Amino acid sequence: FQMSLTPTEAVQTVSQWLPIWQWPSMPQYNCSRVRPAGMEWTVMNGQVHPIYGSWSMFWGLLCEILYVPCLYALYKERHHACYKIMLWLAAIDVIAISCNSIGFGYILMAGLVFCSSPWFVWIVGCVGLGMWCGACIGCLLLVTYRIFELMNMCHRFEAHTHLLIVFATCYALYFAFLTPPILSNSAVIAMFYDPFIGDIPTEVYVNWPHTVNNLLIVMTSASLYICLVVLLVTKQVSASSQRTYYVVRRIIFVQASLICVFNVAASLEYIYMNFFPTPQLLIELGHISWQISHGVPPFIYLTLNKTVRGHCK
Repeated sequence: FQMSLTPTEAVQTVSQWLPIWQWPSMPQYNCSRVRPAGMEWTVMNGQVHPIYGSWSMFWGLLCEILYVPCLYALYKERHHACYKIMLWLAAIDVIAISCNSIGFGYILMAGLVFCSSPWFVWIVGCVGLGMWCGACIGCLLLVTYRIFELMNMCHRFEAHTHLLIVFATCYALYFAFLTPPILSNSAVIAMFYDPFIGDIPTEVYVNWPHTVNNLLIVMTSASLYICLVVLLVTKQVSASSQRTYYVVRRIIFVQASLICVFNVAASLEYIYMNFFPTPQLLIELGHISWQISHGVPPFIYLTLNKTVRGHCK
């Protein structure tokens, strides 16, 4: 039957028959089509990047350390719906940082490609992708709650907080384990759909749900953050509370700007570079934006969030 198909059609057909634990051995990910998986791929195809690898590992470890007191503070405030979402997002970020910064840094320092260590690169890519998409939907929930809060309708949101967090968790797990991964490659210093192991067309590896997530969810979140800032600017408050409200407005504006800039930059860059030829500098900036988007929240909490800062002290 497969002899009557084109190579691309045959690969797509076989991939539909295999369970999730056999994905790395699917034909399009089978390194043995060229040479057996192992360190020979590192020598022939990899490239060691000690500086960028060291930066990635340093950034990841720094963010993980700073997240420890923040997780404690968010846990202490978990009776608030907003802090429940922030606590869930923090857990997602901690896992994501271990993949896109610490794991990725090790891959760069060791000069690995997919076929150097297929299962390790596969797990880093799967989990990193799932946590990115989980963070996207989590940010969408958080900004939606903030808007409901400004409109004095947060009670409607709070009644469904646990259900929404369960949905977001399922959303992240779906992308982690039921869609094609993004795979680290030390030669191109980023993660791509394509494992770069043969002559199979790149479109075979495309993760369309991830593309939809980056375009729809991230852009919706960015639009809602803009709406949030507009609501803050136009909201009328009493004269006695104007000073406090101005401080709160400024804090939320800074937080929204930081989240939006890095999330949008990472999402658009990763879509573009997986479909079109992209300068190496933009590829590296795209991955750094992804690293910062998961790592910047503890810096925001410790500098701008008085409640979190109080618990940490």
